[in-house]
Amino acid sequence: MPIYTSDQNVKSGVPLGGLGAGKMEILPHGGLDHFTFLNSLHRPVCSSDLSGRKGILGFHFGIFAATKKKRVAKLLETNVPVGCSGISSIVFDGKYPFAHLDYKDDELPVRCELEAFSPLIPQDEKRSGTPAAIFRFKITNPTSQTAAVSLLACGRNIIGDWMVGRFNQVHETPECLCVNFFNKKTQGAADPLSGEMALGVVKDKKLVCTYLGEWNMQSRPFVFDRNGFSLQEAWTAFSRDGMLPNTNTERVVASESVQLGGALAAQTVLKPKTSVTITFFWTWFFPAYAEGKMYENWFRGVHDLSLYISKNAAGLYAATRGWVKDLLGLKMDAWIKDALLNNLYPFSSGSHWTKRERFGFFEAPEICPLLGTLDVRFFASVALAMFFTQLDLKEITQFAEAQRPQGYVPHDLGNKRSDLPSNSTNGLLWKDLNAKFILLVWRGYLLTGDEAFLKRMYPFVKKAFYWLAATDKNKDFLPDSEGADTTFDLWQLYGVTAYTGGVFLAALLALEKMGMHLQDEEFVREVKNWLKNGRAQFEKKLWHKGYFIAYNDSKKDLSEQQLSHQLRFQKVNISCTASQLVGQWIAHLLGLGYIVSPEKVKKALATIFELNGSASRYGVVNAVLPSGEKDKSNGHAENVWISMTYILAALAIYEGMEKEGCALARKAWDNVSMNALNAWNQPDMVSSVDGSFMFGDHYMRNMSFWAFAIAYAHKRKDVSAFLKRIRNDERILF
Repeated sequence: MPIYTSDQNVKSGVPLGGLGAGKMEILPHGGLDHFTFLNSLHRPVCSSDLSGRKGILGFHFGIFAATKKKRVAKLLETNVPVGCSGISSIVFDGKYPFAHLDYKDDELPVRCELEAFSPLIPQDEKRSGTPAAIFRFKITNPTSQTAAVSLLACGRNIIGDWMVGRFNQVHETPECLCVNFFNKKTQGAADPLSGEMALGVVKDKKLVCTYLGEWNMQSRPFVFDRNGFSLQEAWTAFSRDGMLPNTNTERVVASESVQLGGALAAQTVLKPKTSVTITFFWTWFFPAYAEGKMYENWFRGVHDLSLYISKNAAGLYAATRGWVKDLLGLKMDAWIKDALLNNLYPFSSGSHWTKRERFGFFEAPEICPLLGTLDVRFFASVALAMFFTQLDLKEITQFAEAQRPQGYVPHDLGNKRSDLPSNSTNGLLWKDLNAKFILLVWRGYLLTGDEAFLKRMYPFVKKAFYWLAATDKNKDFLPDSEGADTTFDLWQLYGVTAYTGGVFLAALLALEKMGMHLQDEEFVREVKNWLKNGRAQFEKKLWHKGYFIAYNDSKKDLSEQQLSHQLRFQKVNISCTASQLVGQWIAHLLGLGYIVSPEKVKKALATIFELNGSASRYGVVNAVLPSGEKDKSNGHAENVWISMTYILAALAIYEGMEKEGCALARKAWDNVSMNALNAWNQPDMVSSVDGSFMFGDHYMRNMSFWAFAIAYAHKRKDVSAFLKRIRNDERILF
């Protein structure tokens, strides 16, 4: 789980591609789709099939098997083009960064399985940033007869925004055989599709590798769709004997209506009851991006990449498979392990890593391509901090460097770029960002013990605090909201709010620790005063009948008589919000203790589960009135944020409500994976009514499911040991 079959309408596939390198997705029907590696992260290259069938034409795998009794050739997918025979069905098991495809067909005399992956190796940024996808096919002969078996891999030259100038070149080394895809006419930075691709097979002494360097996949002028597409030149040769003719002219396309294909085949003979593994790979190199690509610092093109993959495929597989196997061996429910793995997919689908080593995740690469949005990375970066701790510190440092002169920490690092930060999405200066920045700095220090990092960040941290302190207009030692000035940027909140106020209290706890560590005694005294008074005012102004209300902008108490009056003038909002204890969650994560009295935290958590947790089948509703009705004052309030559900579930584990927390989180995970069938392209928000997706694509905030693992580490030695292993460090968050 998610285990799918090829007849299901699964809307996304497991992404294959390195950190900041772009990706392709492999889908349950066996096809490849949603290419972002051509500098197309914000507008992926996708199937243009009008019927909605997925799979980009020209990118296919096939199998040939022959015994004394039969000879069979099939494409290894179920949505096949005209003139080819496809496999009967596929069972697809997606566990990012791996996808396992089990091809089912009674006509095949052999069993064929595929394990597709890209390297993702904790704390090894370089190998994890490789622009490649690797396909390990395992062919087993279960019969009593010897079988000749061949695999086919096809690709189409899509280099450049026009076909004129494209050409293919066969390249062979002792390690691999490749078809390289180039374009002589691309204009560098003026054409973001300028670059190189290579389709390769790792050579082995047991394999006979052949190629067809080029043919025209377009069967009729002006039309390139399933009816105007042909694999025939390659397929005719391959289906005859499993071989290709070893021809390549390197002709350059000079006219329209030419879609240049290239193919490789690898053949072997399998004795009865034996198996063989055949490894194909795709590599790519697309540096024509304004900020360049990090992988340019390591490779010069697809020749380099192909040689690297062919020499290191086995090691990359072992290093990636190792930690995944370790995780799957934990004694947790299967759905939790699936959610942990598959909520990591933004590493491939949403990350950005420039030649100058600037790093971040796009909030939603197609719909909201803002880089590193601080309010969202506050949640999402839990996973980044576990897997690539130094990249997390790098991104925090980028926000420090972008701090405004007055102390405001910006909302993001730029739109489709990393060098032009913006203040917010709606023109307001948000009140949650500075506190989150402070907490992320302290987290970075706790994870690394990096004194130089802490000392470098400390002036920015203090400046962030003083900016936030200045927003306290009514002198209650808590920031005052002035509208939709938080991550809930459609939700008008005023005065002291449970969400921002709680995160601020957690930040004060972190500031106290930071100041003490750096022996800044005067600042510590100031922070303690803010903490003492802020805590008291938070409880006084927001606590009401078992929970902390959404906000209070009045100067009155919360008596029933005063509430009635203040509600009429919208001076208070008494909704029970799912986010009211986010500050407590981060405080537990960082070992800071309680932001308010433990008794009130436990009572508020129980109330949230009772009201918000029961208001939808698909997760925790953001705001519910005391009557149990949803707060429908805005689109955020009445619906479900997947990440908020996960954070609340993690908090429940800290507070001894593991059963309730798991049940709540599973509702959200089952919705995206089993109801929506879209585990690798999740939104931020879903409808509380029917679970339908509402906002966001490939949304990074849902990586916060890893808060679940950290919460478990407090109670489970095996989980704690696992986290220490992937961090290669004894320090985890306590």
